[in-house]
Amino acid sequence: MKIDIHVHTRKTKQGDAPTREVTPEKFSKIVLSTDVKILAITNHNVFDLQQFNQMEVCLDGAVQIWPGVELDVIDGGKRSHLIVIVSPDKRDEFNQIINQMTEGKTADEFTISLEGTVESFEKLGPLYVAHYLGKKPDMSEASILKLLNMGINPNRVIKEATNSISAGIFIAHGHKSMYGSDVQDWDKYTENVEELPELRLSVDSFEHFCLLLEKDVPAIDTAIDRKHSEILTLQPFEDETKVKIRAFNDINIIFGPKGTGKTKILEAIAKHYSYRGIKASVFESAPDRLADRFDIKGKNIEESIDLQGVDCCHEEIGRIRKAKESDITSLYKYREFFNSENKNKNAKKMKIKDLPTLLSENSDSKFNEYKDAHSKVQEMVNFLKTNSPVDEVTTEEERTSLISNLNSLSLKLKNGSWDLFAEWKSAKLTDSASQCFRNEVTRKTGERSKPSDTGFKTFATNRLNIGRDAKKVIENINKNIQDKVENVGVLGPDKGLLKCATSFQFQNGEIHESKYLSMKSMRKLDQKEFVRIMKAIKDKATSDDLFDSVTELNAIVDIDKISSLSDLLLFWRRFTLSGEDYSPSNGECSMLNLHSELAEDKEIYLLDEPERSLGNEYINDVIIPLINDKAIQGKMVFISTHDANVAVRTLPYNSIYRCHDKDGYGTYTGNPFSNRLICLENTEKTLDWKQISMKTLEGGQNAFGERGKIYGNN
Repeated sequence: MKIDIHVHTRKTKQGDAPTREVTPEKFSKIVLSTDVKILAITNHNVFDLQQFNQMEVCLDGAVQIWPGVELDVIDGGKRSHLIVIVSPDKRDEFNQIINQMTEGKTADEFTISLEGTVESFEKLGPLYVAHYLGKKPDMSEASILKLLNMGINPNRVIKEATNSISAGIFIAHGHKSMYGSDVQDWDKYTENVEELPELRLSVDSFEHFCLLLEKDVPAIDTAIDRKHSEILTLQPFEDETKVKIRAFNDINIIFGPKGTGKTKILEAIAKHYSYRGIKASVFESAPDRLADRFDIKGKNIEESIDLQGVDCCHEEIGRIRKAKESDITSLYKYREFFNSENKNKNAKKMKIKDLPTLLSENSDSKFNEYKDAHSKVQEMVNFLKTNSPVDEVTTEEERTSLISNLNSLSLKLKNGSWDLFAEWKSAKLTDSASQCFRNEVTRKTGERSKPSDTGFKTFATNRLNIGRDAKKVIENINKNIQDKVENVGVLGPDKGLLKCATSFQFQNGEIHESKYLSMKSMRKLDQKEFVRIMKAIKDKATSDDLFDSVTELNAIVDIDKISSLSDLLLFWRRFTLSGEDYSPSNGECSMLNLHSELAEDKEIYLLDEPERSLGNEYINDVIIPLINDKAIQGKMVFISTHDANVAVRTLPYNSIYRCHDKDGYGTYTGNPFSNRLICLENTEKTLDWKQISMKTLEGGQNAFGERGKIYGNN
């Protein structure tokens, strides 16, 4: 949930933008479309109680709004702005105070002293938010110190920065700092919401927020207890020492000096959940894993091939390899027939021997077409009878009618296929009988039978079929196969998106680049020879030496490894950036591996030093938002780290500190909100979370004050 401590809903001063004016209806519609769950209404020198109440009604409890005012304060002759915010329960008294102090003055005319501000509002227990360096008109350091010396709660004084970067700098130097939208145009409010501070702990009310600012342990514990958690009893070390930790469905940080067993604790957590059937494994960033993950060497390349629109010509290649010349009936056989004709009276009577061939080359094709059609119609009938979506969108009457029509069609196809089968087998039997009689007449009488046909049709058809098959093979070899492109990850805002591209080509006899690798274990020379000879077969379909090429094809050393065009497939897999080949550095590989791990949807993430080889900018801008997003989704994230950016700016619900001193190894647990670490072995032993973090982690004080953007700091 996000918080906005500086919101304007009225144009009250001459310098205010007219676009600050917003109706309660428009206000609620805009706010409800964002992640902002707490807003303070802080118009210049005015509090509009009626508008405030109307806005609260429109929001209907979905968003908290707190009453506030932005005052023109004069101190030491200098004008500055100081925001005063109070509990909604005190709105009426707050409204009365402002009306009394501004009576008879316009918002442009009104000013008040620091003393007058504290005297008027301190009894309401407010938050004071002062414009600070760069936030004009800013309050001087002397005036803020004066304010703090008036006996007010120092945890209730916040310095407002212009943005998150400024707030982070102020916090790093020991200042409590936050920032708000200071909205100028409500039509553009949603564009700026992402920059607002985010609350990591759930806040119920203004009073609850103030307790969190004061690091009130019971209030923090109550807020933390709302998050689902469980107690894990682990045995990560060889000495059988048991470690009991509380694991949240949120961010859990494990930190401490090297050699204190952080990785072993992660491994024990993974083992614990794996035994429960939950996918859990420790992620360690390693540059070479990127190439393995995207299979750059193509060990499993076949799984990613999409040859849609390409016929691999398995049958055509098989037919060409087995091709033989079909003989033409010689004139000698006709001469023998006519010379021996009418010499034997019994032979003359047997007309069956002179029947022409009835069986054509494709006599069975029509039968097979009918049979396949019948099979597919039957499959459709079975599908309609068992498919749930079909049942849901049709009535029983519609299904019965459709199935009846399909059954009728199926019967017709079945009967038709039997008729064709009978014709095919009859022709085959007749041809066989005719041939038997020819052979017997010739054997017993010496009289030659009349040749059944000249054989030219079979000869020509055979040649044309070989040429057609070879042409189809060559056409498919020359087809383009679409590249497969996968997104790898973003290499930061400057470089952009890295992709993994895979190009596929059939060896067409002209590909010589070493970057293209063969899908099969065979010589490229044999693949090229295959294509060269296949082209020759296509061109020689009507030539005398056609079958010399067929013989040459079968003589290729690895010809038995080429049964389809898929055996000629080559691939080239590489990383690309903006369309150009790119080799990511080790650091870039590490960041992409981590990005991919966090992009995977699972319940538990275990990250071992994810910051390794990564720059702070990438950690802050890409990785931390991803980790925080997992926390918002209720995922369990365990991170072993030495990096303050990860350990602190993620604002973990649980920090597990491992240490080693004269008393041996110790385990402490706590969080940045209470600023305490409690020893698991002896709860009376406590450590200062911030001091230990700054001492142990890398990154310096800049990171450790970051949580103050949300709650202030110690």
